[in-house]
Amino acid sequence: MTQQLASFLIAVSLTTQCLIAGSPIAGSPITAIVISPNRDDVLLGSQKGLELRSWPGMLIVGTIDTELTHVHDLKFSPDGRMLLAAGGSPAEEGAVEVIDWANNKRVRSVVLHNDVVYRVAWSPDGMRWVTASGDGICRVVDAASGETITRYEGHSRAVLGIAFFQDNKTVASVGVDQTLRLWNSSDGTHIRTLDNHVGTVNSIAIGPTVPTTDSNIPVTLATISEDRTVRLWQPTIGRLMRFGKLPSVPRTLTWSPSGDRLYVGCNDGLVGTIDSRTMEVVETVDANVGRIHDLALDFEKGLMLVAGEQGFHVTGFQSKE
Repeated sequence: MTQQLASFLIAVSLTTQCLIAGSPIAGSPITAIVISPNRDDVLLGSQKGLELRSWPGMLIVGTIDTELTHVHDLKFSPDGRMLLAAGGSPAEEGAVEVIDWANNKRVRSVVLHNDVVYRVAWSPDGMRWVTASGDGICRVVDAASGETITRYEGHSRAVLGIAFFQDNKTVASVGVDQTLRLWNSSDGTHIRTLDNHVGTVNSIAIGPTVPTTDSNIPVTLATISEDRTVRLWQPTIGRLMRFGKLPSVPRTLTWSPSGDRLYVGCNDGLVGTIDSRTMEVVETVDANVGRIHDLALDFEKGLMLVAGEQGFHVTGFQSKE
């Protein structure tokens, strides 16, 4: 081994150890992150565009071309071949770019809204995807053509979070109007509204044990709000199961694969691990990135990537998976 190569490998090793140990990388606010399906790379979205880095070393690999002035969400298709990058320009337009990840090329860019697209979600079968926009409208889009199938206009203000149920037919959306709404993805028909939150609902996440279409077990989902609560629901039967209170406003959340943990990133820069059975916070990690915008967890490696106002941070986390 040459001395130059040995020095490079030592530098990479030290960089990785530093990142995992807790030193954040300062920079512009990062608003969206996603770990690639093969868990070798991670994509970071910000006003500077899309940056590709190695995972978990976080070494810069390159950039991905985008026309989005703000990137707010990144979502891989269920088969991992396609990537949605969502965002736009506030009060002007909301757009979604469809990227063929396997072949590293942009398939299309679709302008769908008059305000930023905050979140997107794939249907479990990968045939459609849905948008949540600042203009208060949600759209269901055919994945193959990019054409709108239907739209939902039930929210009175900006929509901040959205999720597809496993049945490929039902969508749940949340937003500034403090409501959780269920509607049909085929025709936009309203199903139910739940309004227990007393503040803006910032995000939503479907539980991992979602039933099949012939199951009688209700869907479980989680929401987080400006009222500083995390709430668990069985929305198909209109039931609020339980909730927990947090010391700071939660911005983003994700489930563990087993469903016994929720990981919530907050305004104070802390990530709380919540026991979903008791709604108690069992662990708190300071990500040192200021206000948190997004989380990505790698349960195989036991690592968490946190993105916020002051850049990103990689750290270990408690997992019972």
